[in-house]
Amino acid sequence: MALIHCPNCGKLISDMATLCPNCNSQNGDPSANDAVTCSECGNKYSKEQNFCPACGCPNNSNLPKKKKHKGIAIAAIILTIVLAIGLFGAFVSNKSRATVYYDNLETVTYKMLDGAAKAETAGNLIKSVWYNAIYEERDSETDKYTLKNGKFVDDFNDALSNLFSDEEYQKNILAIQNNQDEVISLMKQLNNPPREYEEAYSVLKTYYDNYLSMTKMVINPAGSLQSFSDEFNSADTETVNSYEKMKLYLN
Repeated sequence: MALIHCPNCGKLISDMATLCPNCNSQNGDPSANDAVTCSECGNKYSKEQNFCPACGCPNNSNLPKKKKHKGIAIAAIILTIVLAIGLFGAFVSNKSRATVYYDNLETVTYKMLDGAAKAETAGNLIKSVWYNAIYEERDSETDKYTLKNGKFVDDFNDALSNLFSDEEYQKNILAIQNNQDEVISLMKQLNNPPREYEEAYSVLKTYYDNYLSMTKMVINPAGSLQSFSDEFNSADTETVNSYEKMKLYLN
């Protein structure tokens, strides 16, 4: 006869006993399928019990299994993807904005050049009419403005009035005014440049100021012949110079 631990209460009992005298449970080793071996004392007991009846060691097989928290990992992956998409979207958006900005920058540069060319032609004609009316010099281009019935007009203002009343000249002035309106509209769209075009916009602003000064002079000439000629020639030169600088920023 040998002593064994009751698989239910853990007390020592005879291996011949059919019932445990302490807890009245049936004696006998738990079946292999229903038994666990205590990691501390080696006692075998039912796997349904949470603790070893001999030493009280917890039954690890009955402890709830820790679930792997995949939710956080999945959320992190999703967040990474969303951020990547957001960054890519921002990159594409910025690139698209920069492309549109450049297109407008190029358009307004050449529109100002076209307007300045028209203004140069108109301004030179104003100077010629003004000069020839004062100094009574004949010229095939200005005679129809400076002469009346074969004689020079009494006042150069009359000659300038004839010029501005001419239908063809009015069309030229209207074209310059329309050009101004288009340029002003485009400049409003360019007043908040992307970082890579900040320097180009600064040069464009100077170009725009010179262009605007030049075109305004031919739409509404003022002063004396000398002051008008000096200011117009200066504005013409500055407009050309600033256009040449602006070309450095165009492809």
